[in-house]
Amino acid sequence: MSAASEVSILDTLVTPAPRYLMRLALIEQLVARLPTNIRSFLEIGPGMGDLSLYLGRRFPEANGILLDFSSDCIDILRLRTAHNPRLQLRTGDFMTMSHEERHDLIVACEVFEHINDDVTAFRIVSELLCPGGYFIFSAPAFMRKWQRADEYAGHYRRYERVELIEKFTASGFRIDALWCFGFPITQLLYPARQLYYGLSRCGQHLSKEDATKRSGIERPLIGRNRARLLANLLRPFYFLQNRVKNTDLGDGFLVLAQKGRPA
Repeated sequence: MSAASEVSILDTLVTPAPRYLMRLALIEQLVARLPTNIRSFLEIGPGMGDLSLYLGRRFPEANGILLDFSSDCIDILRLRTAHNPRLQLRTGDFMTMSHEERHDLIVACEVFEHINDDVTAFRIVSELLCPGGYFIFSAPAFMRKWQRADEYAGHYRRYERVELIEKFTASGFRIDALWCFGFPITQLLYPARQLYYGLSRCGQHLSKEDATKRSGIERPLIGRNRARLLANLLRPFYFLQNRVKNTDLGDGFLVLAQKGRPA
């Protein structure tokens, strides 16, 4: 086993929100399924950069692009990525990127629910991938679970399982994994989240774009050792989540899909 394959996402973690940690626990499993010859990746909406920093260590020969339309986000990432010259920061919108620059892997976690025209977004991601390239995607699940946090963050939708299958397939993807994450943490924290986001919205009237920019960098930063401790305390919940990831018990979807190759 190579040293790169033994890298844990907990080694770079500084933003330990419970639902976020539950998602990362399953993303690590998806990354383990990827081929070792990833040479280029793009993360759309990287937040605090935990995942891209992990990918940079997991695939040490890869060049990565962290793209966000929030300059505040890029300023934070500049400090976190300074030690890795293979990680490039860009401010902009992936919907307008040149299709001449193709990638082996694209990651978009908790991004597409912020996009009004998500059908076009799926198509553009496919165009930005090399033939046979991979797409790791996550988004909130089930409109019946719509809550104040969705309004606070500027979401247009939560996704349904059949809807995702149709949209991935229509854009030329084959779905390798479609998992549900968050159980049982999201159910346990639902009352507290409703109260918190209800109070947070008082007196605020942000546009969806401004709410989106805020949501990407709002998680609190804490020391790496404390973050790792909190992440380890949730291990029993990771175990439970893993047992039911193929059901609809959680409140988020996580997808690993592969772009088709020309016949």
